Formats: sequence, C-alpha cells, structure tokens
Amino acid sequence: MRYGLIGKTLVHSYSKEIHEALGKYTYELFSLAPNELSPFISARDFDGLNVTIPYKKDVLPMCDEVSDLASSIGAVNTLYWKEHTLVGHNTDYEGFLYNAKRSNIEFNGRTVLILGSGGTSLMARKAAEDNGAEKVYIVSRSGAGDLSYDELPTVADKVNVIVNTTPVGTYPDNLKAVIDLADFINCEAVIDVIYNPFKTMLLMEAEAAGLKTAGGLAMLVAQATAAAGYFLGTPGAFECENEKIINKMISDMRNITLIGLPGCGKSTIGRILSERTGKRFVDMDDEIIKKAGMTIPEIFNTLGETGFRNVESQVAEELGKQTGLIIATGGGAVLRSENIFALKQNSLMVHIKRPIDLLPMGGRPLSKDAEALRNMEALRLPLYEAASDIMFDNSELCTDEALAEKVCKALEI
Repeated sequence: MRYGLIGKTLVHSYSKEIHEALGKYTYELFSLAPNELSPFISARDFDGLNVTIPYKKDVLPMCDEVSDLASSIGAVNTLYWKEHTLVGHNTDYEGFLYNAKRSNIEFNGRTVLILGSGGTSLMARKAAEDNGAEKVYIVSRSGAGDLSYDELPTVADKVNVIVNTTPVGTYPDNLKAVIDLADFINCEAVIDVIYNPFKTMLLMEAEAAGLKTAGGLAMLVAQATAAAGYFLGTPGAFECENEKIINKMISDMRNITLIGLPGCGKSTIGRILSERTGKRFVDMDDEIIKKAGMTIPEIFNTLGETGFRNVESQVAEELGKQTGLIIATGGGAVLRSENIFALKQNSLMVHIKRPIDLLPMGGRPLSKDAEALRNMEALRLPLYEAASDIMFDNSELCTDEALAEKVCKALEI
C-alpha cells in the first residue's frame, strides 16, 4: 500500500508522524515540482494521497470524481479510490470545524474575516457559511477576495472571528503577522491554520487580549484522520484518535522554557527534564557565550548590558523557532517582549520561583547582593508571571532526585 502527501515543499511537514500514529500504513512525503504533478497523478501508483499547497486546485481536473463538498469549495486535499474511481474530497473542512469546536469558537451570527484567498480560504468560507456566519469577507492582496488589505478599516469594527489562511508567520519566517489585531475591537476569536510554529504572533496577540484561539495543529491532525478513514473505506473511524495524537505531538515537539531569577535552579531543573523527556537541554547563557565569543562578564565589560541583551535576543529568536528543546533562560530574558514572543511560540513557559535568601550571588554581574536581587525581583516578577503558563515552587532544599520527581509531577511528565 502506498499513501502519502503531495506538495511543493514538504521538508517541515508533520503529516507522516500523524498518519503513522494510527498504525495502519506507512506514509510518504512527495515534494513535486509543478511539471511533475500531472505525471505523478496519471501514473495512479498510490492507494491514497493528501494534497497541500500549491496543488489543491490543480488536482481537481485530474480526478475521476469530485465530492460535492470539494466541488463547492473548489479545492481538494484528499484523493482516494472508490473501487476503480479516483475521488477528490476535502477533509480540511472536517479538520477546520473540529479545531474550531474544540476551542469553543462559533460562527453562527458572526462576521468572519478570512485572510488569504487560496484553497484553504475557500474551505474556511464554506465552513463558516454552513455554520451560520452572518457575513464572510475574504481579504486578498491579489484582488481575488472581497476586500484588499487597504479596505480593512471599513469593516474592522464589524469583525467577530478572524481566520488566517495565509502563510505569513510560518517557519522560518516566524513572528510576522499580516494584520494588527488591535484594529479589530469587536473580535472574539482567532483561528490560524499555521501549525509550525504552534503559536503564531497573531495567536499570541489574541491570547494576550483574552480572545479564544485555535492554532493549526489540531486541524492538521483532524483532517489527516478524516482522510485516513476515506483511504481505508471507513469514513469517520479515526476521529476518536484525534486528541491522543494531538497530545502526543505536543508532548514530543513542544519546548519547555524555564524562566526565573538568576540562581533559581533553571539549569539544574532543565538538565533533569532533559534526562526524563529525552529533549535536548540548551542553556541560553552558554549559547550567548558561543555567539559572542566571550564570557558573560566580558560581554558586559565590553558591550555593556545593552550589547548583552542584543545577543540574548538573537539567541532567543533562534531557539524559539526550534522544537523538542528544554531551554534554561537567563534571568533577564523576559525584559524584552520580543524574547517572550520568540520563546513562547513553541514552548510551555515555566516560572521557577525561589526566595531571594536562597539565591546565589557570586559571579553574576547584575545580582551581586541581596538589595540588587530585591530590586530585580520587584521589576521582573510581574514579567515572569505574565509570560509563564505554569509556576514551579523551588523553595525547598532537596536532592536532585527528589527535585526531579516534584518537577515531573508538576508538569505532568
């Protein structure tokens, strides 16, 4: 049996891991140039295929039959066989609605703004309209939508749900956003179909504003399990696997980033977590030393604190794009919001809290005495609390083994 994904650039796809988690078949990735698409489909040497950017519209005329749903959307993401007939279908629709439902995002009576005008945008419009959206606007730079980006101010105050179907913010061009969320004063929810990173800048801004959010990973999983049902002739059979696969992928790929005052135990706890999870441990201070080619005291003496922070921001940006890491930050990494966004996009952020009288002071340029530490805590504690997803109390003196048990229990590892 031969199953897989066709698209133009698939090096960062998670589809293989998702499909093979079902344990039903192996799954391949086929990166095809435009001139390779038609010969590949015409050869019919496959049992089932998923289709991604930029070929969701191109495969329509290559099918023997197109489902009513895919035809109404104008895009296909799943090819399967019904006896000897090659059928084109769209399971992105099922995945999109599953994702919205698990985040309690509703379309009924809402005005929906969809960014982008490709195949995924057409699917999102269909899903929103089928679920009672009062009005749907598609925004496009190409002129293929209802509005241009320059015309957004005319509808901004009417928008309740925003859906990003553009690639803006996708790895490796992380931390970019196509709109300013602050302009949409009546927005209540944001969906972003991007799954790498886990949280785009748009989603992080929405979270900070207290809006409902849904990233692209759950949609990716749900459309894949739906496709698997069609591949194997059992539609709907694998929806029950969605949450297990989503949780496993998050557990395997998400970073754990430790923040807190200097000397609170981030490096010790980071190494413990690395041993327990198999994730690679990275100390940001070590990475800063490598990048600068100087020790941290030398960086402060030569470049000053601003120079140190500049290097620190470069390291945060580089590490934040990666997955599967345990990251121990320097105590001041939270002082720049861009560092928080960079680290938070793929991370569970853990605040390690420890009383000042238990913090070491030797060899640390900015925490030489208790008074300096108290001032530092007053400034940084609100930043740690705002940036963190969970707090771990490291106030008890205990062995590394006991500490390991406490940390893993707290983080449910």
